[in-house]
Amino acid sequence: MSAKVRIKAGRVEFEYEGETELSISDIKDLFSHIETLFTVPSLASVEGSSVAEDVDGGSEDAPPAAAKATNASKLHVNSIAAKLSAKTASQVAVAAAAYLQLMDGKDTFSRQELLATMRAATKYYSANMASNLTKALKALVGTKFNQIGADEYSLTSDEHSKLEIALA
Repeated sequence: MSAKVRIKAGRVEFEYEGETELSISDIKDLFSHIETLFTVPSLASVEGSSVAEDVDGGSEDAPPAAAKATNASKLHVNSIAAKLSAKTASQVAVAAAAYLQLMDGKDTFSRQELLATMRAATKYYSANMASNLTKALKALVGTKFNQIGADEYSLTSDEHSKLEIALA
């Protein structure tokens, strides 16, 4: 028996076709993973998002995945760094990334934006963090950051979710 699933929500699109049967729990897990993508504010507010599932030729429309609530109050990068107990360049970089994505609503951020935001964390930033940024980024990419392009980054979905909870 073949299965076919196609999900499109804003800029996120997922399509699968194969012989593997999908159980209800598999589909629920898939939707929960896709829902985490909607923690990125610009994806959560995309108009006309649709989620459709087609299994064994049948079609069923479902409402878009629910967007998670974002912080009603906007925190300063110093406040974020304080909540995360940031001390090292990597920790201040994570606080700056959290500010850029969770408070400013950016999907991605450049190295320059990250450094400028780190510098805005005046209570936590030190001048040697700028010279250690390359080393910090190498350590963060793959664990807490995704590298989108040469100097373009974003938080991983797991880290994004963890930070949302920590900053709530």
